[in-house]
Amino acid sequence: MAGIIRLYRRATAAVLLCVGVLAVLVAAHVVWVRAAEDAYETRVAGQKTDDDGTDDKAKAEAEATKRYERGNEHGRSGSTTVRIVRNSGAGGIVWRATARHRVKMRADDPLAEDLRSERVSLDDWIPFFFDFMSTGRHAPCAGSAFEPDADGGGVEQDGPNMSVYAVGESAASWRGAGTGCTTSLQVTVKDGELGKNAMYDQWTLTIDAPRYIAVGIDGGTVLRQTARRAELLLPARNGVTIHLRIAGSTETPERTNGVALASVLQNDKSTWREATALLVAVLAVTRFWVLPSLRSWAPPVTQVRWSAAAAVAGVLTAATLAYALETSSNAFGPRWVYGGNGMPLVAWWWVLLPFLVGVFLIRATTDRPPGTQDLLILALVPGIGPLVAVIVMMTAGSMVMPLMLVIASGAAAALLAWALLGGALGRAGKRWAATAVTGFWLLAVTLGPGTGLVDDLGTLADWTTVNGIVGACLGWGWPAVLWPVLISLGWGRRAYAHVLMAWVVLAAAPQLSDPPYYWYQQTQTSWAIGIYSTFAANRPLVALQTVVIVSALLFLSHHGRTRGEWPPHFRAVVVGLGIAAVATTVTQVGLSLFDDNLERRGRYLAVVVAAAGFAALLPPAAGKRAIRLHAVTPRAHTRRMHALLKDQTLAASRREFLSASQMALANGDLTARQWSARWRALGAQDRAPRHSAELRLAALGSSGGRDAWRNGRAAGILLTAVSLPWLLYTLPPLLSDSYSNGDLIGVWTYALRWLLYGFIYGYAYSWLRGGSPLGKAMCLLGVVLPAELFQLFYRDLAPGDFGILTLLTTGDCLAAFLVLGLYWEARLVRAAGLRWGQIRNFRSLSAVAVPATTVLVAVATALATAMVGVWVSPDTGPVSDVPNGQPSATAPQAPEP
Repeated sequence: MAGIIRLYRRATAAVLLCVGVLAVLVAAHVVWVRAAEDAYETRVAGQKTDDDGTDDKAKAEAEATKRYERGNEHGRSGSTTVRIVRNSGAGGIVWRATARHRVKMRADDPLAEDLRSERVSLDDWIPFFFDFMSTGRHAPCAGSAFEPDADGGGVEQDGPNMSVYAVGESAASWRGAGTGCTTSLQVTVKDGELGKNAMYDQWTLTIDAPRYIAVGIDGGTVLRQTARRAELLLPARNGVTIHLRIAGSTETPERTNGVALASVLQNDKSTWREATALLVAVLAVTRFWVLPSLRSWAPPVTQVRWSAAAAVAGVLTAATLAYALETSSNAFGPRWVYGGNGMPLVAWWWVLLPFLVGVFLIRATTDRPPGTQDLLILALVPGIGPLVAVIVMMTAGSMVMPLMLVIASGAAAALLAWALLGGALGRAGKRWAATAVTGFWLLAVTLGPGTGLVDDLGTLADWTTVNGIVGACLGWGWPAVLWPVLISLGWGRRAYAHVLMAWVVLAAAPQLSDPPYYWYQQTQTSWAIGIYSTFAANRPLVALQTVVIVSALLFLSHHGRTRGEWPPHFRAVVVGLGIAAVATTVTQVGLSLFDDNLERRGRYLAVVVAAAGFAALLPPAAGKRAIRLHAVTPRAHTRRMHALLKDQTLAASRREFLSASQMALANGDLTARQWSARWRALGAQDRAPRHSAELRLAALGSSGGRDAWRNGRAAGILLTAVSLPWLLYTLPPLLSDSYSNGDLIGVWTYALRWLLYGFIYGYAYSWLRGGSPLGKAMCLLGVVLPAELFQLFYRDLAPGDFGILTLLTTGDCLAAFLVLGLYWEARLVRAAGLRWGQIRNFRSLSAVAVPATTVLVAVATALATAMVGVWVSPDTGPVSDVPNGQPSATAPQAPEP
């Protein structure tokens, strides 16, 4: 009974502490944002006082308008022709609309004089606003505003008294093109710009679209209309809406089931499905990698606690990502909270989660909670660096609120330490008091000063630099995870310099070059401040991926250079390395809002496949046998390979004896007793098929007497060399789209993917599923190929491009892993001093089939690529207008008598 009461008290104390901590964190965020708002308004008011109150540009525009509109009739008219084209390529479908404006004026028109002298721009005097707006269910054709083209304009005049023509161009482009996608061209006429005594007498709008866009018009006076072209006169007021329905290939009667399936796999836009795919990916990584790793590393006494903590961490990661990316709106909670929906993700994804990972690694490698030095390494930079914003705000005149916030947060941290050290949570609370207080302080600083300063309107230029410093300090978390890894590997003081270098490259440089903060006014009484949600989600990705890959390789290198030994917790590290290799596809493009048209669903599903596939590729039940095979010495490997050669030789001799002895038995040259004696001499009685299979596994399933690091290095280099043509085909477009240091790191990590696949094959060879080198390579292919193919889904690729990429990816993966399996078989045979042909008889049809298949696959892929490109690709050329005098394609034909 006393134990139950004690447990109840501790549970109550834990709940009260959590509620108190949450209340303090919300209060810290609200106080900071209100102080930042006050500083912003003070600065804006000071700028208005220093300004003379005149707006020269607005005044000049008003005077020019009066001069241009003088008189009743100007003889000034204009026209705009909008041409819409569709471009498709490896990057997906892109729509481009080009608007060409043409204004006719008299020779003495003041507007013509100003346009010729470039005192004004024609784009500023277009009498309407226009842009494309999506009206589809899932916004697959996200709209785009027209942007002027500086090189597409000019003034034309044939003679001194001839009319003057001013020409200008603007363009808009957008991704997307799902079948059935609906968008509209919104044209809003400016007040007083068209009509009698206005800027222009009239304005004609013409829209010209490809054959697969149907046009519908709402508003204006239609002058001409065909199936794909319309010309109308803009009204003096209101505006015009032109509806465009992208029918894609649905109008092509030759459409096949394959094209329909490709269209579904590319253009099935769905916000909730993309969100579900991301959540499933996070939970799959938690289920198949994080939880088994914790059970492997955590002490037996606390395995349940650590597993529960890992499950909660996985759910929190999925929840904060989903909340930050579910919408482009920045409102967070009630208006008095003033928050942005990216800040909860920053607090967890940037700061607290890497801190907890570092704490666990220290506990797992040292069997104790983190000490003072460990906590300083993990938390000093993100815990102290953001206070720079407090100093800057205090120097700007806001003395009370920032200082009180820091004092109150420190008092709350002291109160939490007092409660834990006083036994509120028992002995565990006392042991982990310093860690808990450090985590609380990190959250308070992140949600307070870490929210940033106001710099949206450029009111104080140096505040942008301060925000960059704050963001760089908050990005310390994932690079600092290298600290416990390097210390456990015996790096000593060198670990400090390497952690600092990793932080500079992975976090500080990107944050300082492009501070991710914003200041946004939601309504008149509601503000949002902080880091935008996509920045909050994407900035740690490169650092997290790099830290995982580097830590895994350092760990495997340190413990894998002794022959016959694998490092402890080897399976967990290899599975994590495989997931990180596939996850480079997400890092390379980044996470996006769920209501954006740039879907990542296929890439998220690839991570799910990788998490489940690599966990199944190394079954825990096969661990003991794999360790025995890996520990085989070179002498034992040679003995087993020679035994396999003897077994295969006897089996081939028995087959020869069976075919040769038939005639001898029939002629009486060989008696039945002699035949039985010879058959037994060839080992037929004691050579069951199961024995041969086990002997083959023992000979071809071991590491060949070599250490794991050497095997992994050899396989990685080979697979990289084999996949080099594929990298040369896929890497240049990625490099052309990368601008920042973080993007380049993500791209080059993507280039290392095949190296990691090969390294996993060689390092973990004895543990992989399969009974032979070729079988193990095919099992690895069974994980890699689906992951590579899923990355091609939902990318707005045309059916022809999707078919080509699918065939190329499949052929490349199959050929690469076939070569890897055959090479590894030859490598094991040569390690025993034999020739490859002694084990694989190339005179046998079955032995030749595999190499021949490699060549056939490559040839078939090339031919199929050429055929699919011609057969499936839709015709994107425009269709000519219906000739005058003939009925429109959309008008019903009159029945003949």
